Amino acid sequence: MIKDGYTVSELVKAAEVSRQAYYKWLKRELTTKDIQDQEILNLIKEIEKTNKQSIGYGKMTRLIKRAGLGYLVNKKRVIRIMKEHGIKADYRQAK
Repeated sequence: MIKDGYTVSELVKAAEVSRQAYYKWLKRELTTKDIQDQEILNLIKEIEKTNKQSIGYGKMTRLIKRAGLGYLVNKKRVIRIMKEHGIKADYRQAK
């Protein structure tokens, strides 16, 4: 298996991980938290599309809580997910 000109052996050697660990990681099951984070990310992207201006983490958190996902969603979690995926609010520049 070659990705971008590198073999799996070269990649795992560079990452100092065994081939066995790499393939085990590929086949791992997603945790509940990972699944919830993906649902939150999808909701964030949906909210971004429906609003004309981009939204900061505070308002985004409130809108997600109103959506009623059925599990805890706090501002730190929303900040982390938005940061991991490069989603930023457009802030007005000070004059």
